[in-house]
Amino acid sequence: MALNIYRRHLESCKHRDKGAAYTKCACPIWCDGELNGRRYRKSLGVRDWQRAMRKLAALETPGTRQPKPLSEAIDAFHQAADLAPSTTVKYRRVLRTLAGLAERRGVRDIEEIAVEDLDALRTERQVCALTWTKELEILRQFFRFCIDRDWITKNPAMRIALPKNIKPKEKDPYTREELVRILAACDFMGRTVYERARAKAMILLLRYTALRISDVALLEKERVKGGEIHVRTMKSGKVVWLPVHPELQAALDDLPDPRGSGGPSRYYFWSGNGTPESAIRDAKRSLEAVFRKSGVAGAHPHRYRHTLATELLAAGWNFEDVADVLGNSPAMVRKHYAKWSPGRQNRISEMMHSVFFGTNLVHEPIRTTKLV
Repeated sequence: MALNIYRRHLESCKHRDKGAAYTKCACPIWCDGELNGRRYRKSLGVRDWQRAMRKLAALETPGTRQPKPLSEAIDAFHQAADLAPSTTVKYRRVLRTLAGLAERRGVRDIEEIAVEDLDALRTERQVCALTWTKELEILRQFFRFCIDRDWITKNPAMRIALPKNIKPKEKDPYTREELVRILAACDFMGRTVYERARAKAMILLLRYTALRISDVALLEKERVKGGEIHVRTMKSGKVVWLPVHPELQAALDDLPDPRGSGGPSRYYFWSGNGTPESAIRDAKRSLEAVFRKSGVAGAHPHRYRHTLATELLAAGWNFEDVADVLGNSPAMVRKHYAKWSPGRQNRISEMMHSVFFGTNLVHEPIRTTKLV
C-alpha cells in the first residue's frame, strides 16, 4: 500500500463534515500507508500541499535521511555555540524570529526552509540595511552548522545578496567636556549613596580600561591586583594587564559589596545571584540613567572604546598595541577605532614634512628624455 496524504481536519474547521477528501482548507496534512514494510501514519508537520508532496517524495526515496525539525536544529546550534552573553542574545533573537516565520508558513523541518522564506523574513524585518546584514550573517552561520551535521545540503542564506554601499553610523569619541559631564552626573543619579558610588565606579572602569559593558558588570575582584587590572587573556594565551588609575582604584576601594550578596562578594557589581545576563541588563540600566542625567547626546558605553583607541593612536601607539588593550585584532582596530584626531594628523604632517621639506633633503627635478 503506497503512502497517501490527506487533510486531517481540526474540530474548528468549517469543512470537517466534507471528510478527508476535501483538501482546500488549512488543516494539518497527514500521510497514511505502508513504508518499508510497516504501517506508517503520521503528521507531515505542514499545511502547504506542495511542501507535503516534497516530504512525501523524500519519505518514499530509499536511503533518504530523516528530516530534522527546525526547533531541534536551533536548540542544537545554541548548545554548541560558545559565545559571549551579549552575542548569545543577538543569535537567539534572530533565530527566534526565523522560527516564528517558519511556524506561520507551516514549515517544521530545517530542510524546508527556502530562499523565498528568507525573502519573506527580510520583508517582515523592518530594519536598516546594516542590521539586516548582521542578521543575515547569523543565518548563514546557522545553516552552515546544519550542513556540517548533514541535516541539509544547501545554505539558503548564501543565495541572499548582502546589501551594498552600507555606511555604518559613525561613533565619535567623547570630548573632554563630555567625559566630565558624564562623570559629574554620577553624583546626581539614583536615590542612595550606593547607587551613585556603583555608577561612578562603572563609568571610571569604562573610561580607563575601555572594557565592554558585560566585562564591567561581571568584573571579579581578583582581577584587580597590585595596582593593575587583568582585562582579558588573548588567543595566544598572553595575559594582558593594565595599570589602574588612582581615581579608579579609589572608586573600587570605596565601593560596598553588591546588594543581595549577603556578605563579601567575589564581584564588584554583581551579587552572584540570578543569571549573568540579568546582571548585565542591570548595569546597562544604571549607565543609561547616568547618560540621561548628563545630557550628552548619543552617550553609550561603547563610545569609551572609541575614545581610548583614538587617544592611544594619537599618542603614537600602533594598531597592534591598541588591539592588545581592546582585545581586538589589529585589522578590527584599523577598521572601527582608527578615528582621525588632531594628534594623528599632526604626526602625518610631520611625516610628510620629513620627506619633502627636510633641511637635509636635496630636491632635483626629474629628468625626462625627449623622444626624437
